[in-house]
Amino acid sequence: FTSGSLGRAKGVMLTQKNLSANLVDMVSMVLITEEDRFLSVLPMHHTYECTCGMLCPLYCGASAHYARSLKTIVDDIQKVKATVMLGVPLLYDKLFKRIIKGIKEDKIKSFIIPPLIKFSNLVSLIGFKEFKKKLFHELHEKFGGAVRIFIAGGAAPDPLVAKGLREFGFNFIQGYGLTETSPISALNRLDLYKDDAAGIPLPRVKVLISEPDENGSGEIWLKGPNVMPGYYKNEKVTKDAFSDGWFKTGDIGYVDEDGFLHVNGRKKNVIISKSGKNVFPEEVEDILNRSPFVLESLVFGEEDSKQGEIISVKIVVDAEAFIELAETQNIKIDDELIRKTIAEEVDKTNKQLASYKQIKKFHIRDNEFEKTTTQKIKRFLVKNGD
Repeated sequence: FTSGSLGRAKGVMLTQKNLSANLVDMVSMVLITEEDRFLSVLPMHHTYECTCGMLCPLYCGASAHYARSLKTIVDDIQKVKATVMLGVPLLYDKLFKRIIKGIKEDKIKSFIIPPLIKFSNLVSLIGFKEFKKKLFHELHEKFGGAVRIFIAGGAAPDPLVAKGLREFGFNFIQGYGLTETSPISALNRLDLYKDDAAGIPLPRVKVLISEPDENGSGEIWLKGPNVMPGYYKNEKVTKDAFSDGWFKTGDIGYVDEDGFLHVNGRKKNVIISKSGKNVFPEEVEDILNRSPFVLESLVFGEEDSKQGEIISVKIVVDAEAFIELAETQNIKIDDELIRKTIAEEVDKTNKQLASYKQIKKFHIRDNEFEKTTTQKIKRFLVKNGD
């Protein structure tokens, strides 16, 4: 079943041919060996985990190990000395924030690590690929000392997190796909990647950008042996999902001059600005979520009596960050402090965005958003008034 972030989940029929083709093409782009140990942290019933986390290691003769829970990942990765871990972007965001927080809290590390990163970047450029791993040996040991690849899927990771983990010597790549495509359709390689791109289409996957705009962006259509035959007992929805044999993904994106596929966001999430330009909520959320005071956010179009539809955001604050702020500055946490701090963070975000993409209004939420099993916010609930 699809994850259902936009509404009712649909049953996806995947054949043996779909799954087999996806496995063969996937491992032709990223080498997996018998020595690899996968740590699985996602639900087995999700296609990303099932194909990439279970079938892939079985196909390659590697082993799959299962984390006890999301809270025990660091302990589990140490125990099995995992070499490959599949995760959703939210997992890597939290992991990276924890690393950075640990460095900032240590005066010596906060002083010496930034220049060490710059130095190791130069050393890596001249060919010493393992230098970073040795330099940041202590950090690698916290993750079992054997991690070869972190792989992100299910949504687009923050390019700054990908770059940050790589600067500490971790290989980090992302892929793109949908339940309907078994799931991988595009993948970055260890030696050929772009952190802001979904990846290069798999060898037998064809990509068509339907009705591209002036920037070359349009709906991503896919064709290949990994594409499902249709939705279970739903002929109408199946018919609507295809056009001349092309599967209509519902994602908006473009292919750059190097052949990398870029995904802007979901077609159904797009907000049309007053100037008629497309605003992708995911792009705004990615920048806002970098704030240490923002745990998660959801950008949406809200009707305003004076301005018409405006860009609004619902924010769940990071309680730990506010506790730390209160302790270091010896101030009291109240609504005024929270609103003032979040207003400043929204202003910082707006400075990084074109005027038509800027947030005009924000709302503070008490509870985290309801999510799918792959930690995607169920947007349709927010649109229905949550």
